[in-house]
Amino acid sequence: MKKLKYLLLSTMMLTMTSCAELFETFISGELQLAALNDVQLSHHKIDLLVGDTIMFKLALDPDTFNVQQPTCRWTLSDPETEAVSMIGKRLIARNPGEVEVFLEAVPPGLSIDDVPVDSVMRDSCEVTVARRVKTNYLDFPHEMIIIARLERDGVTVTDSATVSKLQAVIDDEVRGHGILRKAFGIPYVELVIYGDELGKQGLIEYLDHDNLQRYPFTEFEFDGNTHGTLSDPIVFRINEPEDIAEFAIER
Repeated sequence: MKKLKYLLLSTMMLTMTSCAELFETFISGELQLAALNDVQLSHHKIDLLVGDTIMFKLALDPDTFNVQQPTCRWTLSDPETEAVSMIGKRLIARNPGEVEVFLEAVPPGLSIDDVPVDSVMRDSCEVTVARRVKTNYLDFPHEMIIIARLERDGVTVTDSATVSKLQAVIDDEVRGHGILRKAFGIPYVELVIYGDELGKQGLIEYLDHDNLQRYPFTEFEFDGNTHGTLSDPIVFRINEPEDIAEFAIER
């Protein structure tokens, strides 16, 4: 009976794979044939803040390996980087910088160095780490105001928690967050940006921390003026899945 079960599993694996390498390995305590067709990381491009910690997840084909995880090796494009550190599949953001994380994987019970090079499954993820220091707005004597509307995939955002992810950054400091307001029944976004001197360059961005994505809209010059009106607001557009962010301030 076990022999028949083994043959049936072997036939199933052969029909599932066209050119994937077949391995003998232990799954659920039994020696079986297995083919690791594909391994993908949960993220391929992520934006983190200093101090963030994430755990990479793997999408496996076939999902047999969800029971017993494959053998993985994690490496960084720059082994000497101070931007991140890795403990297994846990990534810790340490300092501002950029680095790429590489994954190599083979079926459980096997060594990556003992299988053919073209049989090793690979994937990677680009990581950007930024420092965004929260500041006391009362310390800054100047204000720049933007009256805006936030759109996501063509739909106006009216959720205050989402609007608050719109932020202005100067000198690596968060100098203002989007606040949802309403006037005459019309919802709008008020972004008050605080500064210590006029003429400094800043960046307006949308930080989608839930999905580890950052959408930089544009650089701006802190001029102490008001941009946009309730009847003609500045429009911030986030178009997905292309991850394209559009923003413009009329001069």
